[in-house]
Amino acid sequence: MITGGSRGIGLAIACALAGEGMRVVISGRHSRALEGARRQIPGALAVRADATRPADVARLFRIVQRRFKRLDLLVNNAGVFTYKPFVKTRLREWRANLETNLTSIFLATQAALPLLKRSRPADVVNILSIAAVQAFPKCSAYTASKFGALGLTRVLGQELGSEGIRVTAILAGPTDTRMIAEFDFPVRRERLLQPEDVAAAVVAALRAPPRARVEEIILTPSSGRL
Repeated sequence: MITGGSRGIGLAIACALAGEGMRVVISGRHSRALEGARRQIPGALAVRADATRPADVARLFRIVQRRFKRLDLLVNNAGVFTYKPFVKTRLREWRANLETNLTSIFLATQAALPLLKRSRPADVVNILSIAAVQAFPKCSAYTASKFGALGLTRVLGQELGSEGIRVTAILAGPTDTRMIAEFDFPVRRERLLQPEDVAAAVVAALRAPPRARVEEIILTPSSGRL
């Protein structure tokens, strides 16, 4: 189950997991993008849902339960990005970052737990950002949400291990997605990570033997700069 699975990193992860033989469910807010993504993933189930809305999240996992009875993997990937100085950041933008980048993890993981507990092992992978450990100017709302998401991920890793659920954080550096358009300076896209690079890191973490947990992966462009 991949939230934010209709484009970018989420879609790349969904394609990679399908290539590994997993049955994939993707969710997203935009019907057209979601349907386009579904066509790219053989056998995928696409469910329109806003990961920040409790009712949508509950409905999403009811559908998963009816269809599959259990869940082996939850990938929390839903995200937004605001790039502007702190003094110009509006409260609605602050809330959008916290709700999408942090609260969605809370909602989806709680809703998924009964299904995850039916699989041994099961995994939760949270797609975060290098901004979870490093502050950047003009990214106050985004950085705050990602710092919080990493803290939550670390707590989940400690609490859920005894339930047979491994929790991993992927801290990705600048990646060639729609979010890059927010920057107010030129970006050389050939220097960026590609969504497929992040997907490969997810697959690598999942391939660890059940007795091992990959806690965090930091993935940055080899050039080191934008």
